[in-house]
Formats: sequence, C-alpha cells, structure tokens
Amino acid sequence: MNKYSRALWLTILLLVFWQFSFAQLLADRIKALPGVMSVEKMEHNSFFTEAFIVMVTQPIDHLHPDSGSFEQRVVLSNLGIDKPVVFITEGYGGDYGASAKYLNELCPLLNANQLFVEHRFFGKSVPDSINWNFLTVENAAADHHHIVELFKPLYQKKWISTGISKGGETVLYHRALYPNDVEISVPYVAPLNFSIEEKRHDYFIRHQAGTARQRAVIEHFQLELLKRKNNLLPIFSRLCDDKKFHFRAQITEIYDFCVLEFAFSFWQWGRSVSEIPQAAATDEEFFNYLVKVCPPDYFDIESGKPTYPFFVQALKQLGYYGYNADPFNGVMALTDTKGYILRLFMPANTRFEYDPSMSLLVKNYLKKDAQKILLIYGGNDPWTASAVSCYGNHKILKVVQPGGSHRTRIGTLPLGQRRKVMKILNKWIN
Repeated sequence: MNKYSRALWLTILLLVFWQFSFAQLLADRIKALPGVMSVEKMEHNSFFTEAFIVMVTQPIDHLHPDSGSFEQRVVLSNLGIDKPVVFITEGYGGDYGASAKYLNELCPLLNANQLFVEHRFFGKSVPDSINWNFLTVENAAADHHHIVELFKPLYQKKWISTGISKGGETVLYHRALYPNDVEISVPYVAPLNFSIEEKRHDYFIRHQAGTARQRAVIEHFQLELLKRKNNLLPIFSRLCDDKKFHFRAQITEIYDFCVLEFAFSFWQWGRSVSEIPQAAATDEEFFNYLVKVCPPDYFDIESGKPTYPFFVQALKQLGYYGYNADPFNGVMALTDTKGYILRLFMPANTRFEYDPSMSLLVKNYLKKDAQKILLIYGGNDPWTASAVSCYGNHKILKVVQPGGSHRTRIGTLPLGQRRKVMKILNKWIN
C-alpha cells in the first residue's frame, strides 16, 4: 500500500469515527432534554447522516399537567444542526415516519433536517387509559409546542411546519395557537370544516370535480351498481364474510354507503374515468371496480380501530363530509344518511358535542395575522371543497393544481406553479 492509499484509508477512518462520535454526541444531547424517556438509533434515509426514535413525555391534559402523562413518538432525521428543520405534524399514527425510506419532499428542496411527530392517541403515542376528553386540538397543538421548545435549542435555524390532509389541519391549528413556534408552514390538502357533515363536498363532487361528462360517467356507474344490487349483494356479502368484516349496520346498508362513498374516493385519489366499467360490463367487473375504489373495510369495525380516534375528533372539533342520497331516490334503499358517523363508526350510545370554535379561530387567524403559509391543494380533490381561503391576506399563498388529487405535492405541480412555489419558499427561508 503506497502513501496515497494509506492517506485515503486514514481519511475514511477519521470520517467514520467523526460521524460515529457526532451521532453519539447528538444522541446524548437529546437524552439530556427534559422529559425524554428514550433515544433509539434507527436506520436512516441516505439523505440524512443519522436518525433516532425519541419518546417524549407529554401531559395527558396540558391545562392540568399533574393529571397524568403519556409518551409521544418523535422521529428525528439529522442532516446538520446548522440546517433548517422540517417539522412534520402527522395527524394519525406514525409508523411510516419511523421507516428508513421516509423522506419528506421539503427536506431535499430546503436542505433541511426532518422532525416527525406522531399525533397524540394514535399509534405508539397512547396513554395506558384513554379519556377522549383530552383528545383535543388544543392539547395536540400544545404537544407540538412542547416538541418545538425541546428541540429548538439544538436546531436554531428556521423551522418549517408541514403535514398532509389531517396533518395539514394540525399544522394550521398549531400555527394559529402558537404563531411564533415556526417561521414557515406548508399544509398540503388541508380541509377546514365547520360542521360534522359538511355539504360542500357533495356539491363539489356533483358540480365542480372534473368535467360534466366525467361526473355523468361516475353517477351512471353508481346508478348501475344500485340497479344490479340484487346480483352484486351476494358477492359483496361473501367478500365481507371471507375477510371477517363486522359492521355496525346491516350488510345491505353498508353496500349502499360504499356506492355513495365511491364518488368521493374516486376523485380523492385521482382515478381516471376511462377505468370505469361501461353498461355492457359484467357484474363481476362492476363489483371488482367498486371494491377497488371503495373497499368495505372502510366501514369494518376491526379495520377502523387505528383511525377510530380520528372520528372522535371529527365529531368533537374537526368535522367531516356528509353524504347525499337524493340523486338515487327510487333506486337506493338507503334514504337518510344523517348521523352516519355515529351509526357506522362509533359504539352504541356514544355522545360527543361538536364545537367549531377552533376552526373559526384558524379562519380569523388566516384573515388577519397569518404570514408565510403556503397552502397546496388538488383541483379535483373533494377536500378542496372545504379548503381554507387566503381571505385577501397577501402574506400567505394558496396554490391549486389543475386536475390534482389528494396526492398533490410540490413535485406534482405543473412547472409554472412549481417555480412560483419554490420562489416564495426560498424568499421566506432566506
């Protein structure tokens, strides 16, 4: 081995040693943070230098910290303490965030660290005994405020909060309640509802999504599913039996709800009307496409357990979308869908009182005080029906991708919109 090879190997060894030493130093600094219960090194995306799963103690009720606590799962993927932080406020469980494959699109765009927080009462962030009174927007926002306070002394560059769908809602609630925690926010496809069963989504599906011809094709498919119900219901029942699905309503009613849900799911996930079976198609083709777009496990009790806390939040503060059976009068046995969330997703005798005050707080915040918030939506996504408005506030920006779905991201935007987004983000971060 010549002197150049020896020098190269020595340099590599020094780099490996330095990286190991820095990772251990960072882990030790995180362990020393107040309320951190554990720090576990994990495999990381190659964009980052190291990653850790961190369990942080949170009060069950931030207004009464002595009433008990739970551990919240946080995943830190480090690029450098001299870099910005992309702060991801997930709205559900966080298993995907604890995967080495996960990389939020903002991190490479902004050359930033990634700090991912699982939502309270989901996934591994659950107290020993759940009291749904404490699953509130206010407590979740206080969780995120506490995480920011913990990690900001380590990462002192700019913070950018982001989240998708319910995670995007979570961004808006956190920003409105704690406006100084982060400098920039990028909520994707985030609704802001003001009632338990919003009517705006149904109107959007029937009058705004896609083209008139596309909407007619979807409605014709739904009508055909109802006309063929006598043929398709036995197949539907066998599938549910084979999968051991259990529902809180009769199977014939679940079938009708799947037909109603079809249009919402179709537009939400950006499917093409060219896939939809035509009138001459077989019963099997109609059935297969229905369960492909809207599988009945959405209404299954066991399958719904991971998202059960979401429906609690929908009934209490977040709201949701309603169904409209009127266009199918005479062919659909189901005529009254009001209260379907309680009937289909909640145990009997469940009672929650809906309070839209936090959504109204966000609305007023966006009108008057909000700044450096980038709102991204898909033009055909039904959730865009309840998208937030800029309300004339020129310090925030709303971008709607033409024909976009719930999968709309910066990377899916047309070139002109993408350039506009990156220009404003770079302006804000610099």
